[in-house]
Amino acid sequence: MNGNKLNENMEEISKTIFSYCRAKTSIREDAEDLAQDIILELIKSSDSLRSDDAFYGFMWAVAGNVYKQWYRKKLKTVTCELTEDIPEDDSECESTDDIYLLRRELALLSEKYRRATVMYYIYGLSCSEISSRLSTSESMVKYLLFKSRKILKEGMNMERNLRELSYNPKNLIPMYSGEGPNRFYSFMNNLMRQNIVLSCYNDSLTAEQISLETGIPLPYLDDEVRELTEKKILVHDGRRYSANVVIINRECTEEICHKVSGKYDAIAKLIIEFVDSCMEEYVKLGFYGADFSENTLRWQLSTIMWRMIRGYAFKNVGNPEKTGWGEHADIWLKEDSGDMTAPTFNYCTVESKGGDTVWFFDYLPALKGDHYDFYGNRRKIDLLCDIADGTADNLSEYDLETIAEMVRDGYVISENGGFRVAMPIYSKAQYSELMAKAEQFMKNRMGELIETIDNVSEHVIGEHTPSRLKESVARISGQDRFYHTVCAPAKKMLDMKYLSTSYDPLEMPTTYIVLK
Repeated sequence: MNGNKLNENMEEISKTIFSYCRAKTSIREDAEDLAQDIILELIKSSDSLRSDDAFYGFMWAVAGNVYKQWYRKKLKTVTCELTEDIPEDDSECESTDDIYLLRRELALLSEKYRRATVMYYIYGLSCSEISSRLSTSESMVKYLLFKSRKILKEGMNMERNLRELSYNPKNLIPMYSGEGPNRFYSFMNNLMRQNIVLSCYNDSLTAEQISLETGIPLPYLDDEVRELTEKKILVHDGRRYSANVVIINRECTEEICHKVSGKYDAIAKLIIEFVDSCMEEYVKLGFYGADFSENTLRWQLSTIMWRMIRGYAFKNVGNPEKTGWGEHADIWLKEDSGDMTAPTFNYCTVESKGGDTVWFFDYLPALKGDHYDFYGNRRKIDLLCDIADGTADNLSEYDLETIAEMVRDGYVISENGGFRVAMPIYSKAQYSELMAKAEQFMKNRMGELIETIDNVSEHVIGEHTPSRLKESVARISGQDRFYHTVCAPAKKMLDMKYLSTSYDPLEMPTTYIVLK
């Protein structure tokens, strides 16, 4: 990075460096001095940097080296400011840094040691009182206190460097495909939990090491680690924890996209070929909705093919494991990579008590139809299916209120004193015929192309996955194909103007019903 470019970015760099220094020292003035030293060294060394892309890695390396030198120098220089009001009988100078170090080490003590230490030294409880509260013997309390003093003393004399996740946490997207309900997303949609799992992805770490990696004090970390372990997202072997889910980082996603993005156009054109070649026979099936607008029918047939692509397996990859919530599902985490991970579709199938199914394939950038409107609401699902098969009789006031809500949301149309659904309705035979056509086209015209993408994805993800999780790679790479073979080609189809988000107001583009 040349001098001019460094000056242009100096304000942003200075803020980042100062935040780093504030995390390293408890005194603001020391942080300012340290930041100045780091920035000075950056300016001196910037001309030797060949690539701007490597600047931030270079910056953190310089910051770490300057901090180490500063810290060693500070350890050798102990200062004590004398004032007139120091008591004559107290010649000992209390160091603010010592208090900071003591607090830091207390935060790194494991729970059993920390509780005993806090009760004894801060709350002034006796060993007998502590033994009662901890349900242990007095001799064990004395041992915990002895061991704690030793750990604290050793720790205060150590230089501990917080790792990158402590000041630069990653944002991961919880991914799920399975029986549902998807409780994994809400549980893992939490920056602290995400970075705890990320910290012990490549290496098995103790709780103390996770604390240093993430910057999360152990008092806060203990409960999170316990819950993550209960949900099988972490596994532990003795004192060490390891991530138990595959994580696809940004570098991995970028590498896959770089290798397969040239195939998005080809997939989009093949899906268009499928829709155009099937359209005449599709309409002749005579299902309810066959007279819908051309745009809606294109969306519907595209949805059939997207579902086929998403679920098609080219080899036996086994069944998903049971999650910590008890259902069988594939769960994984994916680092937020901008457009490459931007959500495009949500898909879901819900079933009525009579065995009819409602299929959702929600296009999120221009939503018309959302499975969350129905998921978990059996009464609403049953009413929609009753309207679809013409058995919605003897409606209660509550039923009418629910139907009015579906009318407002566009799922149902009120006309001539009755109701009809705003989506295609297929018989089981009609739907089977459609899926058979999609499967045949998939095998004959698209299979080789999509299998190539699967193989690239499996290879790249496998290269970034620790050996203990290798068995999951084939399944997860098959699930990750969704972006490359459905989401990205769908965007291409919209760019080509083949599909439009100017939906007919009385028609649902990607939702349909299959009657039993």
